[in-house]
Amino acid sequence: MILKHYDSGLTESSMRTCEGLILQEFNILIGCPREREQAAISEVRYFIKDLLGDENLKVNRTHIVGMITCMTSLDPFEVLGQLREMALENAYQFRYAIRFTPLEVCVPSNIEDIVRSAERLREKIGTNETFRVTVRRRHTDLEHMDVVKAVASVIPRSVDLDNPDKTVWIEIVGTLTGISVLDPREDILSIMAMRDDMY
Repeated sequence: MILKHYDSGLTESSMRTCEGLILQEFNILIGCPREREQAAISEVRYFIKDLLGDENLKVNRTHIVGMITCMTSLDPFEVLGQLREMALENAYQFRYAIRFTPLEVCVPSNIEDIVRSAERLREKIGTNETFRVTVRRRHTDLEHMDVVKAVASVIPRSVDLDNPDKTVWIEIVGTLTGISVLDPREDILSIMAMRDDMY
């Protein structure tokens, strides 16, 4: 079961970055080449708004080079599934938006909110399944291992760092953090990897 995006209670002031930009709530994180952020935004709007019909789509730049955020009103996992089908037909139609990570909840970047979100999502990990915690952090004072240990402590499942059944995926982007429970091999869409597999 996919837990729907919930109201995180974020205020405008809590979303201000160190560069004065407003980082919006997001449920897909998108990687793109350096200095191609605006082109990637246009591309994402074409694929998700125009082709998939999400009239409420919001796509924004971040204060991080090569990264944009997307807030879709559609299920982010289903969106990535449809984008994957498009890429299988022709991976080269994705010129700038080249990595898509679905995120189920978005909260302020502090240990307490991150742990509470992990507790809400942990039921996606079966009692006989293994897991690991993966943290990607940018523009934050949060320590990697502090987040890993805090999240792992509230998930009563066996840890497997090399070949887990599920991964608690945590993307810290300045003042906001996106979290999902997923299988990175299946749920994260890497256009470059798909191109490599073609040859």
